Formats: sequence, C-alpha cells, structure tokens
Amino acid sequence: MSDRNFDDLAQRFKKRIYGGLKGDIRLAVLYRDLAALLGESSSAQAATELSIVDAGGGQGQFALDLAARGHRVWITDISSEMLALAREQVVARDLAARVQTLQLPLQALSGDERIPDVDLLLCHAVLEWLEQPQPALVQLAECLKPGGYLSLTFYNRRALEFRLLQRGSLRQLDRNRESGDWGGHPGSLTPKNPLLPEMVMDWVEQAGLALVAHSGIRCFHDFMTPEMRDKLPPAAIVEKELLYSRIDPYRQLARYVHLLCRRT
Repeated sequence: MSDRNFDDLAQRFKKRIYGGLKGDIRLAVLYRDLAALLGESSSAQAATELSIVDAGGGQGQFALDLAARGHRVWITDISSEMLALAREQVVARDLAARVQTLQLPLQALSGDERIPDVDLLLCHAVLEWLEQPQPALVQLAECLKPGGYLSLTFYNRRALEFRLLQRGSLRQLDRNRESGDWGGHPGSLTPKNPLLPEMVMDWVEQAGLALVAHSGIRCFHDFMTPEMRDKLPPAAIVEKELLYSRIDPYRQLARYVHLLCRRT
C-alpha cells in the first residue's frame, strides 16, 4: 500500500467536500480552535503575520482563507491536479504574493529548503491516507519552530465503527477489524486507515507536542436523517456542533477529530 494520491478525485473534492453544511461545521470548529493563535479572539493580541504550511493541502481552501487574512502560506501536496486547482484560486483571489504551491510528499517537508520555520502547520485529513502515519507525525513536528503549532484533523475510526453498528453491518465491521482495511469501494472517500483518537494523542505526546485543544467535527450531523437536517436552520446545527464538539461522549463519536498541538 502506498500513500493516497488524489489526482483522480480532484474535481470530486472540489464539488463535494468543501462546501455545504459539512464545510460550515468544519470551518466553525477550526476557526474557534485557532482564534487565539490567529489573533481573532476577544482575548488575543493583535494578529501578526504567520508562516503557515498546509501539508497535503490539496486545493488549499482553508489555507487560502488564511492567506487572505494576511498570513504567508505554502501549500504542499503530491497531487498535481489538486495543486493546479489551488493555483487557479490563488490567481482568482489575487493571493500570488502570499501563497506558494509545492509538489512534494509530506515526509519531505522537514528537509526542503523552500519551507520556512513554521508558525502553524496544517495537516487536515491526511494521516488516515498514509501507509505509515506515526512516523509522518514525527516528521511534521520537526518542521515546527519552538513554540510552533500543529493543527491536525483525522478521520475517527470510532465514528465509522458506530455507523456500521447503527446500520447493522456487523459482518462488514468484523471484516474491517480483521483486515485492518476500512476503505469503501474504489474511489470512496472513506480512508483505509481511519485512526483511533487515543492512539493519535499518544503519538502527539511521543513527538514532543503538547495538546492545546481537542475538538470533534460533526459530532451529530452525520447521524441525523437528511429530512431532519433539511428542516433545521443550518446556523442552529453549526451552533450546537460547536457546543458539543468538546463534550464527551459526543466528541468521541465525531466523524473527524481536531487536535491543536504546540511544540514544547
């Protein structure tokens, strides 16, 4: 098994992953967790320009938003198709002076001279697609300058297990647990290697990182029926997702987990 390259799904990501209510929830949690660092909370100091690297950033939607807020951004990915879409948006949003795109694997970041000392490293929905996620996390930590931050999101295996239980897919659950392959059909956006939160938090500590924030992304959204979601105002769902994103057991069942970590 090799690390997943999303050249074949670039257009599908563009159309389906980053928009709609799912995207609104994701952004709300990320901006809440990063507010103090970005200088956008009521208690934060005035924002300063940060050097931000988006590792495995694909089209770089979140990173480009940060560039538009005044930060310098490097978007890296192994997919040329994803980076081409990112460059289209760099031009469309007039961000060329603040954004660079680099085609290279996550594992090569720490040895690349084009990468600066990193204030904030984004690694969103990448680890679960890697063949060896733990060594990759160590390499990410090495990219951070002392006191630098890692914003890490990953697909939560607990949520996937609960979804299979909820659907009564007990045989599929047993097969997945036995094989260690949790991916769906070819072209599926369900990763083969969803991660256990407690395991990733152990890796974080071993990599010399201190946990600053721990949130769930989509704690209940995915368990609602489409009919119920359509009846409710999107803003009300986002509000409750933010509220329950740091409350167990809801956080433990979130589709994605966000960990904000600081290099000690």
